Amino acid sequence: MLTIALPTGRVMRNAIDFCEEMGLPVAKLRETGRQLVVQEGDFRYILSKPSDVPLYVSHGVADIALAGSDVLRECTVDYVELADTGRGQCQIVIAGPQKLRVLFSGHPSELMWLKVATKYPHIADSYFSEMGVQVEIIHLHGSIELAPTLGMSDCILDIVQTGDTLIANKLVVLKEIAPVSLRLIASRQSVSLKWQQTMALLKTITTPKGETSYEH
Repeated sequence: MLTIALPTGRVMRNAIDFCEEMGLPVAKLRETGRQLVVQEGDFRYILSKPSDVPLYVSHGVADIALAGSDVLRECTVDYVELADTGRGQCQIVIAGPQKLRVLFSGHPSELMWLKVATKYPHIADSYFSEMGVQVEIIHLHGSIELAPTLGMSDCILDIVQTGDTLIANKLVVLKEIAPVSLRLIASRQSVSLKWQQTMALLKTITTPKGETSYEH
């Protein structure tokens, strides 16, 4: 049996569609209700909060999983990336009031001690550290767009898909950090012990460039 961890939330439909394209049974998966573990034939699905998906893989509970590259960049667990599905695309950005544009277009030293609200403290710390800049990172779990409006932070680091939420809160993109998409990952144990089964799935995958993408 192959166990697959999938994220709930905004990318869940993309994840299920991708599983179907790989030839996996998803009929029960589309009608889960409140179930968090779904078994269809020789496959078992675990539905999890996106940030927890890599943990199921690193602890060997799931053989493979679909996780956003933003989540993977934020976590520090061990996994093997098999493919970029090209689905669930968005961007990690720094956003804030229009008046901050001049700071982000100038010398990095002008960004010293900015207050940055984010759901991704590790990504934020890495980004500003690479620039040689010290900032105050405020770790929030939701509605971070409110932080600059309420005076809690100067700017935010978050994922943006349409930009509508930024516009509604009078924020603009100050800097694009990295593209985000749904990635197929596996545990190192599964890559070794279930390589043939995993390879059979990989052969059904075509990346946005039309090529299967994986690494061992």
